[in-house]
Amino acid sequence: MRIGFVCKEGVRACVAEAVTRKLLENLGTRVEVFSAGLEPRKELPPLLLELLKEKGYPVRGLYPKPLKKIPYKKLDVLVVLDNEIKDKVEFVSSHKRRETLHVDKPAAETRPELERLISTLERELKLLFGFEKPERKGA
Repeated sequence: MRIGFVCKEGVRACVAEAVTRKLLENLGTRVEVFSAGLEPRKELPPLLLELLKEKGYPVRGLYPKPLKKIPYKKLDVLVVLDNEIKDKVEFVSSHKRRETLHVDKPAAETRPELERLISTLERELKLLFGFEKPERKGA
């Protein structure tokens, strides 16, 4: 199975890639995880890499890539992390599942904002992949 994450600059997609790799590593299923940006930045913020390492996420080879650097048309699952670009990401019939999660871009590259980004993606991806159930309102 191939899972891909896409956002505008590639930063949120990289975090989603790292979180997903760790979430799925013990399932015993062959899963390849990719990330890309429509307009990728040159690099990830160093503080973000530090925070991911602190939380035990894999960061080796993690950098913002353009779509052409991932096997986009061979993905089984595509997750778009940005409402702003969801209509700009090509629909490919070979994608068995396509999801859009709106995850806000950090307002600044500060520790609190980057920690919020990581925790938001952890929560959203656990829900998306069925590791957690959504909270019921009024329960």
